Amino acid sequence: MNELTCIPLRTDDEIRSAYPLMAALRTRIRSHTFLADVRRQQAQGYELVGGFARGRLVALAGVRRTHTLARGDHLFVDDLVTDAEAQGRGHATALLRWLARRAAADHIPRMYLDSRDTARGFYASRNFRFLTSLPCWIDIMELAGADAPQGGGTRP
Repeated sequence: MNELTCIPLRTDDEIRSAYPLMAALRTRIRSHTFLADVRRQQAQGYELVGGFARGRLVALAGVRRTHTLARGDHLFVDDLVTDAEAQGRGHATALLRWLARRAAADHIPRMYLDSRDTARGFYASRNFRFLTSLPCWIDIMELAGADAPQGGGTRP
C-alpha cells in the first residue's frame, strides 16, 4: 500500500477538485452545485477529507461530529469512496484509521455510518458492528398528502 496523506479539504478549489471522486459515489450530485452543497453541509458540521497517494486524490470521506440521543457523541461517516483505479490498496482503511485517530484525540468514542449492502464485507472485515435499524425514506408530499401546504411552513 502507498502511504496515504489525509487532509481536510477547505478551500473552494480543494472541494471542487473532489467532485469527480464524490460523483462516483453520489450520482445525484452535479458539478455546478457541488461546492454550494458541501458548504451547506459544512454549516451543519460536515467536513470533507481527502486521502492523497503521491499527490493524487485517491480516497474521500465526508464526516461530521454529532451527538444524538440514540448514540451519544460520535463521528458519522456520510461518504466514503476510493478511486476505482486505486481500490484494493488499503486507502479507505487508512482514511478510516486517520479519522478514528483524530476522533479519539477529540474524545469521540464511536464512528457510525450507513453501509451499502455491497460494502458490508469491507466494513465487517474492519470490525464494524451492524445494527438492526434500516434507514428508510419517503418523499414528504407522499406522506403529508396532496392538500399539505407547499413549502415555507413552520417546523413541527
